[in-house]
Amino acid sequence: MRTVYLHIGMPKTATTALQTFLPLNQKLLNRHGFVYPDMPFHFEGVGIRRNGHFLTFWTRRKDHPEWKKGFSVVEKAFKKYDNVILSDENLWSRQRLQKFWGRVKRKFRRMDVQIKVIVYLRRQDEQVESHWNQKVKSFKVHIDTPFDEYMNSGGYDYMPFDYDASLDRIADRIGKENLIVRVFERQQFEGGTIFSDFLDAIGLSFTDEYQLPEYTSNVRLPDNAVEIKRWVNPLFLNDDVFDFYSESISETFGMASQKERPRPRTSMFSPQERAAFMERYKEGNAYVAREYLGRADGVLFRDDPDALPQWHYDDNDMLEDAVRILGGADTYIFEKQEELFHRIKRLNETLPFALYNKLSGQKASKEES
Repeated sequence: MRTVYLHIGMPKTATTALQTFLPLNQKLLNRHGFVYPDMPFHFEGVGIRRNGHFLTFWTRRKDHPEWKKGFSVVEKAFKKYDNVILSDENLWSRQRLQKFWGRVKRKFRRMDVQIKVIVYLRRQDEQVESHWNQKVKSFKVHIDTPFDEYMNSGGYDYMPFDYDASLDRIADRIGKENLIVRVFERQQFEGGTIFSDFLDAIGLSFTDEYQLPEYTSNVRLPDNAVEIKRWVNPLFLNDDVFDFYSESISETFGMASQKERPRPRTSMFSPQERAAFMERYKEGNAYVAREYLGRADGVLFRDDPDALPQWHYDDNDMLEDAVRILGGADTYIFEKQEELFHRIKRLNETLPFALYNKLSGQKASKEES
């Protein structure tokens, strides 16, 4: 039967990497009867490869134009392929809204296709810390709240961390057999990567034919860089200046920089804080492991929660990273200036010829008249 695979996140589980991988391998997917369709619209602040984002718009207005356009694209895709893949991490939180699955299910039922929902679950302590990290470095949010204050203020309360309740809600609407639950841990990935694991989830096998993205998108900043970024966030009230500074820090601590100076991962949680936080979700996680993954031992996450040491302030480390950020910002400015210089040079080389041709055309026209 024709199938639509809805990859609904959750956020911070390499969704952007998957949304890069799938279009990159479109032709190969097509040969296997799958398609990751492009959408004819773009939403501000939303990556263009998030082709399932239109599904979130039913809540804003009953007949939102993107809602209709998106389903039109999907319907057209099914005329050529038996399997359509849609992906958007916002669906993980939007699906809690009343009547969401009912309306989505009705739309796909009219196309005579079945729904398969794919969700990746990340351990709650890692998820909340990753969200705080993202908000500090974000172009749009850029908070300056310390991690402990963020936790004490309940800044993460909007996140659906009771995975048992969320999954039961989805299963109740689309059927438990149509819910594909995966765990976001490298040791639990089929084939060892998020890419091979996702292909396994949709019934395909990873081979050497598949291309991998050349870079890791949305790289997490090391904790020193996050703290420096948090300190300076209130200083930049001009969005353009803030965007420049954010991008230069991300460039400085990007993949190339990490290879030059590998540094161990750390955590903002202390072991005691982590244990207390995870105790809230112990029973729910065990339920998910048993009911949705068939694990009699009730173990959902297998990574050692205490494997990451807690981050502590260190004068020498912070000074070194501050200098690296300063050097990275200078390099970033230099590269942008070089780019601008070459653009001006090319413009100066072509503009006289364009003017000459224009003036010559005007002269010839007057002589002919």
